[in-house]
Amino acid sequence: MKNVPMRFCGYSLHHNPAVLKIENTGNIRELSSPCCEPDSMHLGNRLRRISGEGELYGEDCIAQFRELYGLFERGERGVLVLPRMPALYAYLRELKMIAEPQENVLGYRFTFLEAQSPGRDNSIVDTYDTIAAGESLWDIGYRYGVPLETLVRLNPQIKYIDCLDENERVRLC
Repeated sequence: MKNVPMRFCGYSLHHNPAVLKIENTGNIRELSSPCCEPDSMHLGNRLRRISGEGELYGEDCIAQFRELYGLFERGERGVLVLPRMPALYAYLRELKMIAEPQENVLGYRFTFLEAQSPGRDNSIVDTYDTIAAGESLWDIGYRYGVPLETLVRLNPQIKYIDCLDENERVRLC
């Protein structure tokens, strides 16, 4: 499988970050009572925090950072696509330039915070026709709750799951 570039709100990094950390913790409550043994209860998982560091390369590395910073300033929730991970909705919580830009290289650090996924449309849909520029099978699978493996099996005509053609038709079931 092709290692997809990290993407957020349609912006693709030219090179994946060198460091990628995903924090996922459970919400565990400790229970105690004067008459019973102590116990604990799992109350679900907390929202994930995705952080990392990388470098932007090329003569346009500062322009790349500015474009990413523009997404940070908008403060919108968007689909975050990570290499070899299911897509999720997130907010870009922190973005820092971590070193003075060198010729054609700029170091950066980021933190995303997972967002609750928007409500899903429970109506039955068997195809998805409106592919927007930059959409992937991960985006569509996440939106409609269809596993990526199912989409790949149902759509053998799609060669690259991370790079769909605009207005391409995708079977969902």
